[in-house]
Amino acid sequence: MRRCLTSAVAALVLCAACGTPADSLADSPADSPPGAVTCESGPRTSLAAAGDTEWRHPDRSFYAPADTDVPDGGSLEHLLLRDNALIVQYSPELPQESIDEIRDWAAMQTATVAVPGPADPVIRATLASTELTCDGLDTARLTELARSRTPGQVTDHPA
Repeated sequence: MRRCLTSAVAALVLCAACGTPADSLADSPADSPPGAVTCESGPRTSLAAAGDTEWRHPDRSFYAPADTDVPDGGSLEHLLLRDNALIVQYSPELPQESIDEIRDWAAMQTATVAVPGPADPVIRATLASTELTCDGLDTARLTELARSRTPGQVTDHPA
């Protein structure tokens, strides 16, 4: 997986130039249409509990709510800090259509893992330094955040 993530992050070199800086992913404008998804961007909070240092690389980019082998906090922190990954936590209470959309979106991204998370926020997308929380699914905003990563920032570590 490390090799895949390293290669995937290197592939971002081509699209990183068109990415939007993470600080421009702030709140939706006040004139958004009714029912529009609202997102907020800010510094990230840890995905691991204190002392949660064990990790493993995930074997896929999407985990369904019923999966029993979902990466935990230590694994997610490792992906963020060592592999320059994007972690998307989604509410398992989303309609199946939205969960399917997240699965399809994650499969098309590089160095991205989507896992079920708490019910609130509906979406929590995290990079090493930035967190985007949304009250609904907005794959365009998720793509902007993914493109804001600095390519080539993978830290060597044991597989």
